[in-house]
Amino acid sequence: YCNEALQQQFNLFVLKKEQEEYEREGIQWSFISFPENQDVLDLIDKKGSGILNILDDQCRAPGTTDKTFANDIYQKCTGHTRFEANFRQVGARQFGVHHYAGTVEYDTEGFVEKNRDELPKEATELLLSSTNEFVKKLANIISPPTAAPTGGGSRGRKAASAGTRVTVGGQFSRQLQELRSKIDLTSPHYVRCLKPNDLLVPDHFDPVNIVDQLRCAGVIEAVRVSRVGYPQRYPHSAFVARYRILGLQALKKAARGSRKVKP
Repeated sequence: YCNEALQQQFNLFVLKKEQEEYEREGIQWSFISFPENQDVLDLIDKKGSGILNILDDQCRAPGTTDKTFANDIYQKCTGHTRFEANFRQVGARQFGVHHYAGTVEYDTEGFVEKNRDELPKEATELLLSSTNEFVKKLANIISPPTAAPTGGGSRGRKAASAGTRVTVGGQFSRQLQELRSKIDLTSPHYVRCLKPNDLLVPDHFDPVNIVDQLRCAGVIEAVRVSRVGYPQRYPHSAFVARYRILGLQALKKAARGSRKVKP
């Protein structure tokens, strides 16, 4: 999910905005297409029908299990072009997602419990009853954010309801959105790490594997945009200082004219 979201940010910044700038400047340009992955993100986090939202709904409802979660995503996600669930996968409570880098198969075992990430009530009460102030402070930090003390003291602390408790998936999604918002305010530079082979052995370079990674990551399209575009950007003053000798006669003629022309 994180890789998918950051790949979309890469496509937007390196490929889409670059070509839109050429169009704004009136440069003759043939738009270079690149793979879009918004449909994958919709499959994962779209409100109501995304896998993470389905998982959160399962965690809020009583009596849900990994089996009910699997049945729910089969019902709501089957038919999506990026979703896969054949007979073998359904029998094993698995599903596949066609990510930008290839198909990944997921096993639903443990999804509901891990997404709840509940701290045992007894453990929280034990920490809150400690006479050590540091331990009590830790207990307040790790307790659910919606929990609030009651008149009964630390043992009367009210647990957060299932409907308002923040799940692991919800917290991760919020943090990812905050990260993307911060990246959008910057001018990022990217470093791509490529795996030379799938055997994890040294001194073995698999060119087919490398090309496949470059293609899936959108690097080939980025190189095409840079090759046919204008990757070197000089400030106007630096450009004039470096190349003014090529137009020296024109500059002198402009200086002698009645109207001064700023180079």
